[in-house]
Amino acid sequence: MTEAMPFLQKAILLSYDPRPFGRGAFLIANSLDFRYNEKKTRQYRQAGKTGRLGRREGGTAMFAIVFQQVLIMFLLMLAGFVYAKLAKMKKEECNRLCNILLMIVTPCLLLSNLQRPFNKEILQELLFSLGLAVFASLLAVAVAYLLISPKKQGENGRMERYGASFGNVGFIGIPLITGIFGAEYAVFAVVFVVVFHVLSWTLGVGMLKGSFREVSWREAVLNPGVLSALVAVPLFVLNITLPSPIGPAVEYLSSLNTPLAMLVCGFFIAGVDWRRFGQKGVLYASALRLVVIPLLTMALYWALGVHRWIGDGATLVLVNLIACACPSAIATSMMAARYRLDGEYASVIVAVTTVGCLVTVPLIAMLGQRIFA
Repeated sequence: MTEAMPFLQKAILLSYDPRPFGRGAFLIANSLDFRYNEKKTRQYRQAGKTGRLGRREGGTAMFAIVFQQVLIMFLLMLAGFVYAKLAKMKKEECNRLCNILLMIVTPCLLLSNLQRPFNKEILQELLFSLGLAVFASLLAVAVAYLLISPKKQGENGRMERYGASFGNVGFIGIPLITGIFGAEYAVFAVVFVVVFHVLSWTLGVGMLKGSFREVSWREAVLNPGVLSALVAVPLFVLNITLPSPIGPAVEYLSSLNTPLAMLVCGFFIAGVDWRRFGQKGVLYASALRLVVIPLLTMALYWALGVHRWIGDGATLVLVNLIACACPSAIATSMMAARYRLDGEYASVIVAVTTVGCLVTVPLIAMLGQRIFA
């Protein structure tokens, strides 16, 4: 029977190890009506039986898995786009929904994902992911700072630099990583969001203002991402489980992340002037965000061999690379408007990168799978 199956189905059946992409493969298999047995998967992990595909086959399977997940996300965004056009949704309404995601849903996601028995291996993986997130984020800022000159391009250059530096991990990365690797890996993407909150309120504000003198360290620390981490990590280390009804309420709120985030992205794109999509500055910043920065990050990870530093390193590196390949953060537009810059221009950067990532993210994931398999 196996011989007659298409290649993708063979790849799914052969990939018993959930690392670095088996978990996502099993999710896709489940959607294709294959029998998914998580207990058996764990037994294979503990026994060390990888059954891993070759790099070329693994990369192709990874591309198919990521592309299918991206397609699902595109359909969710399309639903939001159509609704926003028909209902003539205003930007203020979209911003309110963004705040719900940032202030309530994302913190609950981190909290719910760390509601698990304490495990030194998981703590080690969290610290490893935190290190990767800090490294990748600072690298993106450095690349944007070196390759985009705000002095030559004025205010637009500042927004291009911000858009190239900071990705939409919260709205795009977390849903994508959850769909590919499973909900248990979402926490490693949330770590990236915490780093984003700190850097966007410090380095990001300095970029947009053109000066680091008025950076608000208070906002950098007292924001939902950091505060939720300060609550979730001690609960995890001390093995404290949230009691009912608090625990289930947090779980329900965290489950809103994927559908609500995709709808918000659709709402946001619907309000952008498509005639500005071809501007050179927009395309240049988009190329940095979607292609240059992820590929440079990947090359440095390969040169340093970081995927060998920890047991589940290959999977965690792939999670980090997908986060690095995310489109420009919606905060690019919101922060630009906050500091009296051209918010519409910033919105175009976000929209172009969001549409472009539907093509680039699967390709980055496929290449990463081939390199770090």
